[in-house]
Amino acid sequence: MFGHTMIPLRKFPRLFPIVSSLILVQTVFFISVLFTGHMSDPHTWVQYGAIDHLRIDQGEYWRFLISLFLHVNFFQFIFIVFAQYILAPQLEWLFGKLHFLLIFLLTGLIGNIGIILFEVDGIQTGASSAIYGLLGVYLYLYARRLMDVMTGRALLILTVINLLFNFSLLFPHLLALLAGFLLAAMIIMMKQLNQSDED
Repeated sequence: MFGHTMIPLRKFPRLFPIVSSLILVQTVFFISVLFTGHMSDPHTWVQYGAIDHLRIDQGEYWRFLISLFLHVNFFQFIFIVFAQYILAPQLEWLFGKLHFLLIFLLTGLIGNIGIILFEVDGIQTGASSAIYGLLGVYLYLYARRLMDVMTGRALLILTVINLLFNFSLLFPHLLALLAGFLLAAMIIMMKQLNQSDED
């Protein structure tokens, strides 16, 4: 299922251009924040697009999208990039570039909107909502037996553990997870209908 991890990194951008581009944009944001010398300052996070309740109330809805690319510490950056490296390439290959990009951005947006809807405290950054969206896609594939059962079971356990460990964001992440599950169902159904029409 994750055979792409055997592919040399130099070939990665050509084979998975969307995943590579997303990681590149996040890396540029991370280095930019790092070079400010104020990476641990929440005011810097807000300047670079973090989700801040006050700014959202003032109509700065673009933060729901931009914050997906903003990581403000090494652990967050490494964890999110590694998760994308493991989870995303197979989905770009399976769903196609545009559908994969739609899944990543839309589930991330929905999860980030959930941060406001469920009144999660604090300033929020990162693409964790999009990662849960990807996990939601895999859970749909597992539920439909469209992937290896053992791998699907392992991802299910991993998802539950991560949800519990990040309990403060439980409901936004569940929202992103559900969005990924439903989007996968819709896209696969559309592909099957198109294939039936062609036959």
